[in-house]
Amino acid sequence: MPPRLNLFNARAAVPVFRQTSVNVSRPRIATTINSNRSTRHGLKTGLSSSTPMQKRCNSSASGGDNSERPKAPTEDPLPHVSEEAAEISKIMDKKCDGTPASPELEQGTPISEILQRDKEAQKHMPKVMQDQIKSSTGTRSFSTSTRRSQAELHGQGKSFDEQTAAVMASMISQVNQQAEEFHDGIKFDPVETLPKTENFRTRYDSLLEQFTKLLMTDGKLSRAQKDMAFILDHLRTASPPQPNPKRPLLPGPPAPQLPLNPVLYLTLIVDSVAPLIKIRQQKGIAGGGASVQIPVPLALRQRRRTAIKWIIDGSDKRRDSKFAQRVANELVAVAEGRSGVWDKREQQHKLGIAGRSNLGMVGGRR
Repeated sequence: MPPRLNLFNARAAVPVFRQTSVNVSRPRIATTINSNRSTRHGLKTGLSSSTPMQKRCNSSASGGDNSERPKAPTEDPLPHVSEEAAEISKIMDKKCDGTPASPELEQGTPISEILQRDKEAQKHMPKVMQDQIKSSTGTRSFSTSTRRSQAELHGQGKSFDEQTAAVMASMISQVNQQAEEFHDGIKFDPVETLPKTENFRTRYDSLLEQFTKLLMTDGKLSRAQKDMAFILDHLRTASPPQPNPKRPLLPGPPAPQLPLNPVLYLTLIVDSVAPLIKIRQQKGIAGGGASVQIPVPLALRQRRRTAIKWIIDGSDKRRDSKFAQRVANELVAVAEGRSGVWDKREQQHKLGIAGRSNLGMVGGRR
């Protein structure tokens, strides 16, 4: 038996159920499009009345702006880049280093205020703080009094400036008086002349130059200078001398310090064995043809020349192959009192002492 169903009415009713099932899950814009489409096909307002219009959860009923509604945290516009950078720098510049601008000093509560509010905590607070509370008086602190004294000094600034100006004026007048006492154009004392020890007209020391000239043979000065350099180097590198108490050197630095200054070392050696006099043979003053020994004093350069000649003659008796080495060893022997130069000096002085009686025969002549 065929079903009693009107196919024409069923064809129009099927889209209605489909539209209803679809509209439940589709958004508002899809419902509007479907309703317009059904109207074109001849459907009446029964569809729209049977399926109400769906609304979004965040949509408002009124068309105008609702300014009273609270905004979400992300709805505010972001600040400008420069403003944000300024805020970050302001936060980062604060350092917790104990300065007055640090956060813990600006925002924290002092312990003293907390203890003043809490009477129970005052019983258990440290003894130092208890003593401070008990000994607190109405007098001002030291820092406040210091600031007050500074303020007083600032008030007396005018008189202080006047005193300073008076002192400066007296100093200027004193300088002007001293300048008038000297010659015109001279403000300070005249420069003193340099002593002879600080004004060297020659390149080398006088003894060093004299010793080098006596070492020279056949006019070969460069070779003599090389020998002199070898001698000074030997005196500098040799072990310190051990002077003989019976034949001491002239007063000078201690023996261990002599190699540190070879020029001074050489000067002490030469001056220590230099004779003070020389013996001159003179005939006819005592009658007859007999010669008489007369002592004659020597100058500094003459004494040194005699001592250098004796040292060079004593070095010729040594067996060293090099001439400079022989002279250097002879100088060290003189410093230690082992050289025969000391015997020559003693013999020279003995003859001078013995010939002192002959000085009366010379009279005014030399």
